[in-house]
Amino acid sequence: MAETDNTKLRFAIMCNTMVLQQWQYDALELLINSGKASLVAVILRDGESLARPGLLKRVLKYPWTKLLFRQYYRYIFRPSVFRPADFSNLAGDKPRLYCRVEVKRRYSEYFSESDIDSIRKLEPDFILKFGFGIVRGEILNCALYGIWSFHHGDEQKYRGVPPAFYEILYNDPVTGAIFQRLTETLDGGLILRKGYFPTIAHSWSANLDQTITLSKKWPVDVCNEIITQQTFPLEAVGGIPKAPVYKEPANMTFAIFLVKQLFNKIKFHFREILYTEKWQTGLVKTRAANLISDLGYIIDNEDVKWIKTEDRDRYFADSFALKDDGRLLLMFEDYNYKLRKAEISSVWFSEREDSISEVVQVLAEPWHLSYPFLFREEDNIYCMPESLHHGSVELYKFDVISGKLVHHKTLLPGIAAADATLIQHQNRWYLFFTPAHATNVELNIWHSDSLDEPFEPHELNPVKADIANARPAGPFFMLDGKLYRPAQDCSRTYGAQVIINEVKLLTGKEFLEMPVSTLSPPKGFSGLHTISFAGDYLYFDCKKHVYSPASFKWQLKRRLRLVKSNPNPVR
Repeated sequence: MAETDNTKLRFAIMCNTMVLQQWQYDALELLINSGKASLVAVILRDGESLARPGLLKRVLKYPWTKLLFRQYYRYIFRPSVFRPADFSNLAGDKPRLYCRVEVKRRYSEYFSESDIDSIRKLEPDFILKFGFGIVRGEILNCALYGIWSFHHGDEQKYRGVPPAFYEILYNDPVTGAIFQRLTETLDGGLILRKGYFPTIAHSWSANLDQTITLSKKWPVDVCNEIITQQTFPLEAVGGIPKAPVYKEPANMTFAIFLVKQLFNKIKFHFREILYTEKWQTGLVKTRAANLISDLGYIIDNEDVKWIKTEDRDRYFADSFALKDDGRLLLMFEDYNYKLRKAEISSVWFSEREDSISEVVQVLAEPWHLSYPFLFREEDNIYCMPESLHHGSVELYKFDVISGKLVHHKTLLPGIAAADATLIQHQNRWYLFFTPAHATNVELNIWHSDSLDEPFEPHELNPVKADIANARPAGPFFMLDGKLYRPAQDCSRTYGAQVIINEVKLLTGKEFLEMPVSTLSPPKGFSGLHTISFAGDYLYFDCKKHVYSPASFKWQLKRRLRLVKSNPNPVR
């Protein structure tokens, strides 16, 4: 009888050989090093050898209609996640169980009763599947929490192979991935984790690398949730999938894909050299209730009072507003393409006089600054600007007399956080942000009893992995006793629009939110990604893609390797 440990799960790994792909090795290493699970056995495919057919038979049976794809995949396609990696060092002296399967109904693989008994005696809590084929039968019930498997694709759109490929072919802006508990239904397992990532349309290998890399920690996250919640997590219950099953592309299809990928690459570099983002901020008279009551709220240009610059090498973004003594303090990122970094600037808006003051600098640091999150605590005004490239979350106090931000304290040391957003909820402070390695995708939460005490990570981090609804987009707001969180939709482009989520549950161990509305940019703009309510006004930003002389020169120099990659890239 195996000893029980309520702080650690027992698992077996199912694979064909002791050599995995690099991403599988990384996922296994993360799981073992997390302290949330311990490896008890390695389930290997029995090494039976089949007689190699003769040359003539191989030639006759070769799928010549897929020759182009197969040759490309074998000799040219080189994603970093597919590198071979021997995991003998991770397995150590754990038992190796060699199992031979019986193939039924052409593809389904069934384990023998003796092999199933051997696996059951190990009492695994779950089995991580990195090999074998479509397994069915009693093997699915050998572990308490079943067999867990990755599928790199949105099961509602793309089933089959190859992964992260058809999203590019069919111009899908996002590439999905799921982590599921297998059932008898093919691609209809119980979903444990699901995420969406921006499709890298100009590179299949980069798109696949990104999708796999950003999802390989999911086994750790699921184990953590089981241990902390004492329940088995399900993000969705699988059913009969309706998506078509894709197969290796035929020669003509793959030729079209190669042409499209080349065109996308040329277009990507052309746009990056000639065009860049030009943000501007605007103030419009509206209340939060208007956004919630309208499922697709769109700002009317004619109602907006714009705060912008005419300098082609400069823009204003990340709009934050706070009401103070009958006026609105408007703070924003002030970016300069010549310097390739930003400072924080501000203006005052007087509703009575319908006037906006001159733009003044309130904070400059050696590093890039953005997203100047404003909030009031007691009688003080604080600002928490993004300091992603500085590698920490810094808190500043606003000096009303000098009109400057003065450093107050380091709130979260050693954490590179994008768009950090604070909310005090039920007498506890919660800090939301996306991390440097996945700024548009993974939502993290840290929390503390007060701003003067250390913050600790949420037990479910990352609480969300969704390119369309994770990255913060401004302060939380309350309406009719309900808490709402704005989030960025970056699925089509960075900061395309804002999603309004109703926060259903927020504690140190739980988090649940549901989208209820969207805010689209005004006509003529291609994006909107930060909103802030103050009094009767909504302060927001929006963007166009324009030509910037300074950006054009820098992009050319970078491609000629005359300058190093920018430490403060335009997001």
